[in-house]
Amino acid sequence: MSIENILLKFLDLIQGLYRMAGVDYEKLRAIVAIKLTMDNRRQTMTFKKKENQEPGNAFAMTLLFYSIFGGFVALFVYNISSVMVSMIFLYSYIMVMVAMTLITDFSSILLDTSDNTIILPRPVDGRTLFIARLTHIMLYLGQLTLGLSLIPSITIGIKFGGIFLVAFLILIVFAVFTALLITNATYLLIMQFASEEKLKNVINYFQIIMAVAIMGGYQLLPRIMGRFELEDYVFEIEWWSYLIPPIWMGSALEMIHYQLFDIPHFILAALCFIIPLSGLYITNQYLTPIFNKKLGVLGSATEQPAKTKEEKTQKSKLLENISLRVTTNSFERAAFELVYKILGRDRKIKLKIYPAIGYVLVFGLVFMIRGKDDLTTLWNNLPNTQYYFVLIYLTFMISQVALYEIPYSDDFKASWFYSSAPVDRPGEILSGMVKAIFVKLFLPIYIVISVLVIFIWGLGALDDILFGLLNNFLILLIIASIGKRILPLTMTPSAKNQTGNFLRGMLMLLCMALPGGLHYLLSKWPLILIGMIPIQAGTIYLILRSYKATKWSAIHS
Repeated sequence: MSIENILLKFLDLIQGLYRMAGVDYEKLRAIVAIKLTMDNRRQTMTFKKKENQEPGNAFAMTLLFYSIFGGFVALFVYNISSVMVSMIFLYSYIMVMVAMTLITDFSSILLDTSDNTIILPRPVDGRTLFIARLTHIMLYLGQLTLGLSLIPSITIGIKFGGIFLVAFLILIVFAVFTALLITNATYLLIMQFASEEKLKNVINYFQIIMAVAIMGGYQLLPRIMGRFELEDYVFEIEWWSYLIPPIWMGSALEMIHYQLFDIPHFILAALCFIIPLSGLYITNQYLTPIFNKKLGVLGSATEQPAKTKEEKTQKSKLLENISLRVTTNSFERAAFELVYKILGRDRKIKLKIYPAIGYVLVFGLVFMIRGKDDLTTLWNNLPNTQYYFVLIYLTFMISQVALYEIPYSDDFKASWFYSSAPVDRPGEILSGMVKAIFVKLFLPIYIVISVLVIFIWGLGALDDILFGLLNNFLILLIIASIGKRILPLTMTPSAKNQTGNFLRGMLMLLCMALPGGLHYLLSKWPLILIGMIPIQAGTIYLILRSYKATKWSAIHS
């Protein structure tokens, strides 16, 4: 039996409550059933299906992923002796994951107005529709919370006993309500000052942050926690403790476990119930009408004022000035500007590429915090190391991901214009694409990394920064040359081939390792390193000229 059927059977058991509330239960059940089915057909941030697979139990797999991740959290909680610290950590994990998942994966449901055009013309009253939406949200949150807390709950029952476990589960409900209130407040704040387009952009960036946070948490959290010796840490209540919801929950459980009925614990425990219940009342009475009104605006044809002509003109001039300086002809310039704009506008492409920017920081930190030294000692010793080589070449990850993703687009059918244009050498389009990736994505991050390197290692690293810049572009050109030559935005996402790329991947790693290894060896002789720059520039010129000469017969389709 599927998860949807189990949830619908549960609703059947309590249908009397819906009928007492004046709801047409049959219609509510039909609406909720469709919404639950659609949940399983939505791709989520935490579990991505292969593009060529039919929709399946995507949400069920997401819950499985959360349950497995919850196992690692439970192991960490089990090893902490302090009840307060372990519960603060656990409730922080649950609340952050609920809030971020609602924003990233559930935004398409919270802000969806398409069902209005289907349901409202039908004989469905407003109360039934509202309760159906509320039921769907609560079922979604219930499943999500179950996945997050299942293994931690078992661990807590074993470690602290049954009474503690019951209190923990009750407080989870209020913790989820608090996360929901925070999410609603975030949406309302954004919707108050932003158009639909800006709201979608904000959600898109939340999704990117979520992807980086999951990767960063998996890589960094065990390493950082191991340095703070939290197993025996004693938490002391301060004035700011009253502002942080997970501390309320941890304090309430500590009060129950140790029978600490003092004023600070009592106030913090009371906040666990007062704030969520008050927030639910305020949301139902005052915020829900505002939210529904804003949804009506989003669903209508009314748009916020477009950008002024001056703003558009300034951006166009900036892009035109950049393209004139980095391209050599009109075809290359057109491809450069097209890819440059797509990389900054297409949300799906940004969602695939931009997390790599965060991964650079994550893997850079992972490499630097190796060993047993504390963070202060590591920071003070950084100028005596050559870790900046890692930062210089980790940045290439951004270019590599973009080069792989830019050929694929949901709007690939629009690529007919390539063959309709009088383009004799499609290599000029490819070179414009490569330059756009390098200028739009790589250079801004490399500049930030360079400033950080100079701040920590001093001006003596300038020659390495310059050599590394040219080396990164050289590596990008080599990988683009040996890889499949695909025009930008011309392939359906389902055409991605996940197999048979082992040798190609090894060859690409070799292409990255050789220039980077040569740089490391030459860094011992700065004069030779500087003298190699003209040779490096000449190599780039020759490879780029060969790449631009690509003919139609070499284009993969």
